[in-house]
Amino acid sequence: MSIINRMQTLATLFTAILADLRSTIGAAAGRTPTRAPLCTLVWAYLARAARRFDRLYTQWRAGTLPAPGPARPGRLDTPRPATPRTTPRLPAGYAWIIGLAGHQAANLGSQLTHLLTRPDAADFLREVPRAARMLRPLCHALAQPEPIPRPPRPRPARPPKPPAPPADPPRHGKYTPSQIRRYRPGRIPDFILKPT
Repeated sequence: MSIINRMQTLATLFTAILADLRSTIGAAAGRTPTRAPLCTLVWAYLARAARRFDRLYTQWRAGTLPAPGPARPGRLDTPRPATPRTTPRLPAGYAWIIGLAGHQAANLGSQLTHLLTRPDAADFLREVPRAARMLRPLCHALAQPEPIPRPPRPRPARPPKPPAPPADPPRHGKYTPSQIRRYRPGRIPDFILKPT
């Protein structure tokens, strides 16, 4: 394989975009020193994402992807112990990297979206759901659409409604409905005034 072809692989282009994004975030940290601890976390996060993407893409092209393990139980099945978190956590809001690095990060986010629309990227993300799950928070942080939309979660079947109790028969006083329908007041007699 030539050097040009190797430089144009999906993994190398993805790594190059994340490298530019790290440089942009480093410049933002230089302008605002108070954000340096957060920028250090972002650098480490982007470096891990680039390495993991490159490893998954290489294994996918070589056909050596490991089989997915069993599904982990949900949080409701096994609640985690309430221990205080000592390490800082990355923000989880929408477009938080753009808020940190400015419009240059938005430009790199659009380049990432354009890269993920390539046919080989679509095949890779469809066949390797782990890569799509890894890219979702990054796309969310760059205000970009998800590479592969999540399938809708099946809703649990609702239990059938119990039958309604029988309605009470309508009450119309001492007369039945048929008597009320047949009632005719007849002729009203003339009113005659008696002389006083």
